[in-house]
Amino acid sequence: MNDEEKVLELIGELFEYYKEDNWLKIKKFLITYLNPNIRKNFSTRHPKTKKHTLNEFEKKLIKKCQNIYKRNITLYEKDKHYEVTQDKK
Repeated sequence: MNDEEKVLELIGELFEYYKEDNWLKIKKFLITYLNPNIRKNFSTRHPKTKKHTLNEFEKKLIKKCQNIYKRNITLYEKDKHYEVTQDKK
């Protein structure tokens, strides 16, 4: 079983009890219960803003959850980190 399959199995178990759609709460649960070798696939918070961005692994997981479990999972705007680009003139 590869990393993605292990994570999806754990998400399936979580969804039996957790009925909300907040990606951060789901991610915190996963990080707590997954092996460190699997946790390395997840993104980390931005060091200054402490906000989050989704990496490709997480985007793929969210899509698969929507297809398999018919649940929409969201990283809410208030939790997202956006890079600020400055124009140099």
